[in-house]
Amino acid sequence: MRRFVKALRDNSLSIVLFALFVASIGGAVWSGWLHQSETLAAHHRGGMALGSYLGSATFIDGLAVNWQAAILQLASLIVFSSFLYQRGSPHSRKPDRHSQGRRRRKPGYVPSWVRRNSLFIAFALLFVVSFCLHAVGGAAASNSERALMSEPPMTLGDYLVSSKFWWQNFQTWQAEYLVIALYLVLSVFLRQKGSAESKPEDAPDGQTGEHNE
Repeated sequence: MRRFVKALRDNSLSIVLFALFVASIGGAVWSGWLHQSETLAAHHRGGMALGSYLGSATFIDGLAVNWQAAILQLASLIVFSSFLYQRGSPHSRKPDRHSQGRRRRKPGYVPSWVRRNSLFIAFALLFVVSFCLHAVGGAAASNSERALMSEPPMTLGDYLVSSKFWWQNFQTWQAEYLVIALYLVLSVFLRQKGSAESKPEDAPDGQTGEHNE
């Protein structure tokens, strides 16, 4: 029992965030299903079962368009923070510190370049997968909407160059980049007691890279 409690404590942050993710997915499923049913009713079509909605292009597209934006945000922060700086931010390396010498290669079967960039590679692959899901799901969802209005379907290629596809992408990307930029700048001057995402209360504004010490 003590081990179980310790495991819960040691992983409580990820557990709570995954729980919030599941709760949010549940809310998205319920509200999205109701909205889709209302849309079909407005066009004098039959209702849609909840199970059918879960496998629909509309649901998949709604998830993927937000996933790829959030993943892109973190991937950008990971790779840009490896060579760009924000003085005073806890998530930046110190601008005045010279880069460390070449580290000894660790034994193993993973190429050193892959090991050194594995975090960014993982997020880049996740972005590609979610972007493709958004493209395919969005095209199918768009064709479902066009069918309700008795319009001819679009090909995947047509959808990829459509204004709707890129409008959705840029709408989500701008929000993600704004939030992470605001966080980096505000974390220079503002504090949150006890948070690992904040510098200590008494730390000067110019203190940089506390997380990497």
